[in-house]
Amino acid sequence: MLNNYKFVDRPHGKKILKQKAYTIEFVGPPGAGKTTSCKCLSGLLESNGYTVCTWQDMKDYIRKMAFIEKCILVLKLVLCRGQSLILYMISLANNRIYSTNSIYRYIRLTLFDLALEQIKKNGKIDVVLLDQWTIQEMWSATIFRAKSYSSISKSLSRFYFRTDVIYYFDIDVNTAAERIEMRPTKTSRFDRMAPEKRIQELEKYTSYLFQLFESSECVQKYLFSGNNSPERNAALVAEHCKMNYQFN
Repeated sequence: MLNNYKFVDRPHGKKILKQKAYTIEFVGPPGAGKTTSCKCLSGLLESNGYTVCTWQDMKDYIRKMAFIEKCILVLKLVLCRGQSLILYMISLANNRIYSTNSIYRYIRLTLFDLALEQIKKNGKIDVVLLDQWTIQEMWSATIFRAKSYSSISKSLSRFYFRTDVIYYFDIDVNTAAERIEMRPTKTSRFDRMAPEKRIQELEKYTSYLFQLFESSECVQKYLFSGNNSPERNAALVAEHCKMNYQFN
């Protein structure tokens, strides 16, 4: 499964990017360390003078909007992204997924993407770090809801939002399950499962998550070992970006 991708262990090949903000998407199963690594990387980049926007920053941005601003955001969704939403619902139906939660997740994700566009226009952002974005949300919206996932990953890839690079945090199922068990909060579906059931479900759905990762048309896709510490992975990402890309 991993033969087509190389694990990031050393930087190579410098590339200069000219867009306003460099968008990094983290993907990986629960317990792989995405969120903690993202927090470590955000702190590391900010300490080096970069302005960082995270998933939490986007949530705070929308929460602080005035009522009329939120209405305008919803109107933009209907006018500019309405067709995509309809096609997404058709794609779900074609894969026998009939779930209001799956639709809600895509609507929320689209609103976040529209908000991100505004954030980029309104202020100087060097790096956008997304530990919860299109691939992860598509995965969460469809697991437990289809009998087969052999074809669904390609049909969903057309709805991905653009990112500059995607890092997949690969981790063995048993280690991921142990980390989930130690979480202080029980907010996700995997958190609330019994240990044996958790391992079974992770084994079943982790390969599907990797298929969604593979289906992305993003040309910059890399693997990280989720067995590394968050600090180690944050340092690897920072070094990889430093040597391969030049932020504005």
